[in-house]
Amino acid sequence: MDIFVCDDEKTTCAELENIILAYTKEKNVQMEVSVFYSGDKLADYLKKGNNNPTILFLDIELPGMNGLGVGSFIRGDLEDEQMFIVYISSKEQYALQLFENRPFNFLIKPLSKDGIFKVLNDILKIVDKENYYFEFQNKKVHYQIPYKDILYFQSDGKKINVVGLKDTISFYGKLSEVEVKLQKHFFLNIHKSYLVNYNYVKEYTYDWIKMINGDILNISKANRVAVRKRILEREKNGVRNR
Repeated sequence: MDIFVCDDEKTTCAELENIILAYTKEKNVQMEVSVFYSGDKLADYLKKGNNNPTILFLDIELPGMNGLGVGSFIRGDLEDEQMFIVYISSKEQYALQLFENRPFNFLIKPLSKDGIFKVLNDILKIVDKENYYFEFQNKKVHYQIPYKDILYFQSDGKKINVVGLKDTISFYGKLSEVEVKLQKHFFLNIHKSYLVNYNYVKEYTYDWIKMINGDILNISKANRVAVRKRILEREKNGVRNR
């Protein structure tokens, strides 16, 4: 597993490397760490088509392109939704600004071994769950679609549209039956017609959610309080599933 650290403070980079090394020894897992001291150098490296890391520990206040810009570049220009971005900063005020870049977590300096270990544990649990997929049949064809490839489910009359990152596939069924089959911590029921993947929510208000593909989905009046509560809880906890 490749891990990148991007921070202009060399002491922070060294500290993170040491903690990750301690983690690999304790958990007996293999992780390779690469360090970048500016957002521009990291963006240039990724722009050249090099392999993207599984995890990126990213400082917000960087010289040149800051952490918000790097995150936007990764999610927007590179269209990489799979990288686990873990923001780090000495200031809590950035928390809400990070939502659009869909980070996995937000850590406040000074960093702690326990905090980094918890983040790595959480990520490894999700990586182990990457075999989660939704199964259905349409016209005698059996489909298995990984959760990470699904933006949302849409009820359309007697059909269910599985709206994915690349295409949309439909089958006959009920949204209530789909919801029962899903791991609930991955998807959110916002309306009798929509089940959305938490990870691909780009923006939200009290009455609608905007997905990363630009689709705007209404939140029903009956669900608005519960939806907002669950989104805010996830932001506060700083954890996103892939």
